[in-house]
Amino acid sequence: MAATANEVQAGSWTQQASFYMSPASVALLMLNLLDGLFTLLFLQLGVAEELNPVMRVAYEQSPLLFMFSKLLIVNAGLCLLCLHRRLKASRFAIRAGAIVYAIIVVYHLAFLAHLVSHWPFGA
Repeated sequence: MAATANEVQAGSWTQQASFYMSPASVALLMLNLLDGLFTLLFLQLGVAEELNPVMRVAYEQSPLLFMFSKLLIVNAGLCLLCLHRRLKASRFAIRAGAIVYAIIVVYHLAFLAHLVSHWPFGA
């Protein structure tokens, strides 16, 4: 991202950056964790498959690597967005991410309810 003339005069944009986590940021972190745990549960039960090729490779290596990779990728992006929270696009992206993850977690809960209502699978 290029610095504007005002940012150059006022000093480096990194000097002005500060880290703050909005409620939407915290929600995104928690929902991402829930998404990872639900996905891991469904993969371990063998009732779902990972469609993301990068995450599939991570899961095939180790479930721990899968969770670590998932959390690292999303959290790194969120950290950058939080550092640039003064930008309207960053605030929008954080809120949009939280909404998307909320929808995904609701889907996971519905799928879990479906699994529980049909448990055990062979019966």
